Amino acid sequence: MPKRPITIDDLFKIQLVSDSQISPDGKQIAFVHTSPSLENDKYDSHIWLVPSDAATPAAQFTFGAGKDRAPRWSPDGKWIAFLSNRDDEKKEQLYLISLDGGEAIRLTHDADKPSAAAWSPDGMLIAYTAKVMTK
Repeated sequence: MPKRPITIDDLFKIQLVSDSQISPDGKQIAFVHTSPSLENDKYDSHIWLVPSDAATPAAQFTFGAGKDRAPRWSPDGKWIAFLSNRDDEKKEQLYLISLDGGEAIRLTHDADKPSAAAWSPDGMLIAYTAKVMTK
């Protein structure tokens, strides 16, 4: 195949995989899949799941507009906390979604640049940092 320069069209074909997180039981991996959105000339990011033994293909887990990133498993493996700018938010907020499916639950409302979640060992608490504005 002859070499050629990269074109703008090539850039819109690039897909990225990042931030893989192994479930507590080691049976699944959550990761962020980023791909171009031809409808609005930007990139969308969603959380995908794949069995660690690759018995079945990866499947998209979160949907909708916006960028979902930084998935973090609960200690019991039943929940994933993640950051997203869904709900027409310009700023990311922290969300929680059940592995059983359903809509994500928004945990923060006015957090300024929240960090990825950190679960307590018993799964009862979630810690994160956020920028604090002082007067």
